[in-house]
Amino acid sequence: MQRHPENTLRCYEDLCTAPTTRQPGRVFPLKGKLYKGAWEYEVTKGDRVFYVPDEQQLKVVVYYAGKHPSPAPTP
Repeated sequence: MQRHPENTLRCYEDLCTAPTTRQPGRVFPLKGKLYKGAWEYEVTKGDRVFYVPDEQQLKVVVYYAGKHPSPAPTP
């Protein structure tokens, strides 16, 4: 948040209002059985937020936020 406050604030607002709205190259669901239900948000070129939205409870569970890992962490 300290390094990129505008991008982080936009990420927070998007996760609060529309966590499953795709934004090409920025917000998208992860593919594969290991990542069922998980989404990735590109905050900056090197920083990511990985999360699982729960539409029934109207919440988002963030399970990783930080430098872009390879491979993506599993929920």
